[in-house]
Amino acid sequence: MKVVIIGPGALGCLLAASLTIKLNQSHDIYPALDLWLLDYKPDRAQYTNDNGLILEEGNRKITCPIKATVDPREIGQADIIILCVKSPQVAAGLQLAAKLVHDDTLLVTLQNGIGHLELLKDGQKLPSIVLGVTAQGANMVAPGHVCHAGDGLTRIGFLKSANFTKSLLLAKVCNLLNYGGIETVIVDNILDYLWSKLLINAGINALTAVNRCPNGRLLESAATKEKLTAAVREGEAVARALGIELAGDPLAITLDVCRKTAQNLSSMLQDVNNKRPTEIDSINGEIAAAGRRLGIPTPVNDALIEKVKEIEHAY
Repeated sequence: MKVVIIGPGALGCLLAASLTIKLNQSHDIYPALDLWLLDYKPDRAQYTNDNGLILEEGNRKITCPIKATVDPREIGQADIIILCVKSPQVAAGLQLAAKLVHDDTLLVTLQNGIGHLELLKDGQKLPSIVLGVTAQGANMVAPGHVCHAGDGLTRIGFLKSANFTKSLLLAKVCNLLNYGGIETVIVDNILDYLWSKLLINAGINALTAVNRCPNGRLLESAATKEKLTAAVREGEAVARALGIELAGDPLAITLDVCRKTAQNLSSMLQDVNNKRPTEIDSINGEIAAAGRRLGIPTPVNDALIEKVKEIEHAY
């Protein structure tokens, strides 16, 4: 089985290292796993090939060999492609994925926000697309060194109903991730879970980027907590107007995530710290855009979008 992870960021490196380490201990289950990391920087791919990936979990660090390249032709056709690039790079990632597929390839997308959904409808020559949402946490410590910042459930599913053969392939993806130490389940209503994760990100990510603080710090200020509450409630109003079925109270869930990940740096804060484009358009931006279409005001999300874009323009 050939697995290609597109995107050498924190999540991509976490998956690559976890699958390699755990499945190398289970040759009887996946004796022929052929895993690749597809990068876009030749020097970084070469560094990964030469030095492997360091996975840091708690007090232990494990180094594992990884095959990395910038050339899809070196990899050939893949059985499973996991797209771990951030929303602004999805279009480029799909172009790379299209060079790796055969008729039975499954592409699993793992992005924050929902901005990538429109791109997936644009007729890319990809046989089957699986949407995913994960609560795994990871930070890049240094090139080739990823820190596992927290476990969480990963959900995957087709946006539309699939035939029996494709469903079997999806089960194979789910089993692979579970054997690799990434707890994963298949769901029928993946869009609902994408929106549920979107509301968490809308409440946390932009505020941590604007305030340059870890997640837990948002709860220490009444003013910041009020903005978090408003951002989530605006998103909830939009989601319910769209017919999205949200499990539980989105605000309570978001506050709980803040507490459980108090020391974590959100992906958007990591982007700002490294002067990279953020996913603000795919998170808060999608809520604001849907709000305009529905006639639902989203003033707090609008303000957060403006502030994050001001930070980006100042790079």
